[in-house]
Amino acid sequence: MTAVPSPEEVKDESAGVDRLSVVIVNWNGAGQLQRCVAAVGESTYVEIEEILVVDNASTDGSLASIDDLDGVRVIQTGANLGYGSGANRGIRESVAPYVAVLNTDVELERGALGRMVGFLSAELTCGIVGPRLLDASGGDPGSCGRRPAFWDAIGRKFLLHQIFPIFNFRLLRPRIPTDVGWVTGACTVARRSALDSVGGFDEAIFMYFEDLDLSERLRQAGWRTCFVPEAVGCHSGGGSSRQALERMLLVSEVSYRYFTRKHYGGFFATLLATLTPIEMTLRSLLWMGIYLASGRRRSEAVVRLRAYRKAFLNDFRDAQPPSVPEEL
Repeated sequence: MTAVPSPEEVKDESAGVDRLSVVIVNWNGAGQLQRCVAAVGESTYVEIEEILVVDNASTDGSLASIDDLDGVRVIQTGANLGYGSGANRGIRESVAPYVAVLNTDVELERGALGRMVGFLSAELTCGIVGPRLLDASGGDPGSCGRRPAFWDAIGRKFLLHQIFPIFNFRLLRPRIPTDVGWVTGACTVARRSALDSVGGFDEAIFMYFEDLDLSERLRQAGWRTCFVPEAVGCHSGGGSSRQALERMLLVSEVSYRYFTRKHYGGFFATLLATLTPIEMTLRSLLWMGIYLASGRRRSEAVVRLRAYRKAFLNDFRDAQPPSVPEEL
């Protein structure tokens, strides 16, 4: 595999090749959106053609934080479309041959976008790349992994991913550029032709697992997914989820069932759904222990226990949107 070019080696953008559109999907991102946009604006060794902020009907005044920033265009969706649909809206309105999609809680180092675009420019069969995203404490939780297998999903139903990392979507932490099965959707840079070949994100997925789905569909279309660890950013994580935790826990289960049925088939999806009561029982026992042991996390535990009860009962009415896929 071609080594990642240093920022100094990335081609001069005056050649008109390595132009980049940046799409940032925002929903109530106050305190994060401005920092995310500002970091993109400071990118080096890449020509930022445009910064498009797709706003999913925010109500927190977060857009006011970018009023004074030049070169930013806001696209109002008028409703909370979810992450993938919001990203698609921005992708369709963007113009450059490479497209970055970011969540508002990501702040990239100055050379990150240039390194990823440079990698795509050198690796013509690579359709999408992701950076190494550190958490707020500087740790590396993993930003990519091997292709998930059905047996991993079985392990997750018994919470084995809490003990054995292989069951946690086969997380990897490569130190060199590597072909992988998926990269996190919190920050990606993709070749427009690759996105066009698969129709972008699957809009039936409101949130969660849209990144695994996109990488898998790109693979089926003949494109590689690659991880570029020299491109680094910080992903504080969970901004949208924390604001509506109960709903997002249910949305996550709905999205995973949809992903499973789509990629593993009806039999395996039904089997996983059958194991859901076991998973929710185990999760409830875990969080009841946390409730009793940690006063600081009691309010979170109450919300989680309520969501797990609904999932146990197969009650996903509060997961709207998205519309619950048929045959859950």
